[in-house]
Order: sequence, then structure tokens, then C-alpha cells
Amino acid sequence: MDVVKSIILSQLLLENNEELKGTKFYRQELKRDLNKIIGSLDKYSREYYDTLYNNDNDMVNNIMNRIEAITMKLSSSTIEDLILIDAVIDKYNENKEWFKKHEQVEFLKINQ
Repeated sequence: MDVVKSIILSQLLLENNEELKGTKFYRQELKRDLNKIIGSLDKYSREYYDTLYNNDNDMVNNIMNRIEAITMKLSSSTIEDLILIDAVIDKYNENKEWFKKHEQVEFLKINQ
């Protein structure tokens, strides 16, 4: 699953870096470096991403949506919130079975 996670994170990085175009952050050196990174990531991950997506696009979309949702939540959190979120994640990692028993998680079927 580490390869799958890396490929999906690479795809999210590609998509999110595209959003920097046209902003004040997208200038000269950063522009050159991002274009180089985007080119490399796309070159190495595209084939694997396409294979994953074609095999189970619902799984890939759900994983990408969850990662993006977590990223948005973390990026909009205060420092105090981040400290608490980190503690909650630690508690989850200490007792995953309890969380799985008491919390329901479901992947959604993506409408095509």
C-alpha cells in the first residue's frame, strides 16, 4: 500500500501545484523548480496512477478525496488545533481497534 499511497500523493501534489500558477508565489526560481518537479512526478507516476485508476477508480477517488479533505482541515487549523489533532492521531495509533469499533468509516460510490 505504500506504493499506492505515494502514487496518489504524487498525483495530488501535481494537481495542487497547478493551482499555484498565476499566484504571486509562482515566480522565476520557484516556477522553474515546480515545473521540473511536476515533469518528473508526472513522468514516473502517470503510468502507475493510470493503472490504479483504471483498476479501481472509486478507491483512488475516495483516497484522494480523503487526503485532500485532511489537508484542507489541517491547513485551516490553528496551532492549538494542530496540537490537539496530533494528540488524537497518537491516541488512534495506540488503540486502532477501539476507534474502528466505535467509529464508522465508509467509502462512497463515485457517481459517474
